Amino acid sequence: MTNGSLNSYRFSFWIPLFAGLLILVPIFIWSGFISLAKIDGFVVLLLLLVAMRKWFALAKTNNNRVERIQLSANDLFLLQQIIPAFKKWSVAEQRILIDQIGLFLAEAQFKGAWTSKAQFTIGVAVALATWDLGYVNKQHWVLCASENDTYYIAQDPTAILNAPVFASSAQSLSALLDSESVLVLKKVIQGL
Repeated sequence: MTNGSLNSYRFSFWIPLFAGLLILVPIFIWSGFISLAKIDGFVVLLLLLVAMRKWFALAKTNNNRVERIQLSANDLFLLQQIIPAFKKWSVAEQRILIDQIGLFLAEAQFKGAWTSKAQFTIGVAVALATWDLGYVNKQHWVLCASENDTYYIAQDPTAILNAPVFASSAQSLSALLDSESVLVLKKVIQGL
C-alpha cells in the first residue's frame, strides 16, 4: 500500500500525536476530569478520521490506481453476443468476468486501429486467460493492432495473437478457459 514511500505519510507526526492523546484519557479519568477525557477521546476519533482520509488519498496517488470502468447495458449486451452462454453462468462468475473486463479496459492502453468491439473482445479473452491467476496489473500493457485481425502486446512484439473468437457451442466457463485463443493468450501473459 505504501509503494516504498513511508515518509510521505508522516507517520512520525501522527503516531506520537495519537499516543499522547490516548495516554491523556486515563490520566483525565484518574484525575476526575471525565468530561475532558470524553472530549479527548472525541478529538482522537476526529483526528484519526482525518489522518486515514489523507493516508488513503496518498496511497491512491502513490500507487497510480485507476478506477474500474463500469460496464453499461450496451456492454453487457455485447458480452452476451460474444459469449451466448454468459447468462447461464453463476452470479459470482458473471460478476468476476464483468469486473475483470472493466479493470482491463481501464488499465490497458491501445495503439493502432481498434474498434470498441475488438477492445472489448480482447478484454474478455484477457479476463478468461487470467481467471486462475487472480489480479494481474495491466497498467503497463500496450496492445498494438496489426494486420488481418491480429495484435500483439508491446512488451512481447514477437508473439502475434489472433483476435479471439469464442465458439457459440462453449456453454460453460471451463470450456471457454480451455479454448485455443485463451490458452495461447495465457502463455503470452505468463511470459511477460
